[in-house]
Amino acid sequence: MDLFLDIETAPDMTASEYADADRRIEQGTLTRQSDPDTYWKVRKGALNAVDGKVILIAYQLGEHGPVRRLAEWESDERTILTEFYGVLSRFQRIRGFRIIGHNLTRFDLPFLYTRMLRHNIDGEREIYRRLVEGVVVCDTLQMHLPLNDYDIAGLRHDTLMYAHGLPVKETSGGDEIQHYFDGEYGKILEYSKREFLYAELFARMKSRGMVSAERLKGAIEEMQKRRQQYEGGGGLQDTDGRPTA
Repeated sequence: MDLFLDIETAPDMTASEYADADRRIEQGTLTRQSDPDTYWKVRKGALNAVDGKVILIAYQLGEHGPVRRLAEWESDERTILTEFYGVLSRFQRIRGFRIIGHNLTRFDLPFLYTRMLRHNIDGEREIYRRLVEGVVVCDTLQMHLPLNDYDIAGLRHDTLMYAHGLPVKETSGGDEIQHYFDGEYGKILEYSKREFLYAELFARMKSRGMVSAERLKGAIEEMQKRRQQYEGGGGLQDTDGRPTA
């Protein structure tokens, strides 16, 4: 049984706390020197489970199963973590169970582990067994390392989708933090729908094999160019996912 997984995160703050801190950063009254804990919680809190929280868990059981999404704003973080932990507990007993996704070993699984501990979802030993010890992980980032001189640089979600001929989403994941605090949850769900193509990616990797190092390098260069355009205000262009020759 394959479980495809992706999470979205945000700083562990209320909307008013985030807005106030963000405003003070823009005004220059909140800096890395004046209040480093708050400053980095706003700027990087979504990237670590100490300062951040899980706001969306997207998962799919089996290659052709429906994608399910557990949204924090519909209940709370503890509730969605508890529900997902129940999914793990039920299906992890199936022989051949594995979790598949992008950057799972460096982000999603450690983040979930830490937040589950924080909310006392289960005993530490049991959570460790569900998310670390007893898990076979197929991490698409790690699987492509040999094709990139064992360097993680450039091995982003969109790069791999582009290299394997799948659609590339048009927005940056960082935009979803502002959408969350603005209460624009529909935009987060749309982003997740565009991003969650892990079953399709894994199926292509199995049926067609890995792409060449040259093709991956071309995808990295193309997506770096698009990211520069996006950061410059041009936005990410639509694509059918096919890298140029």
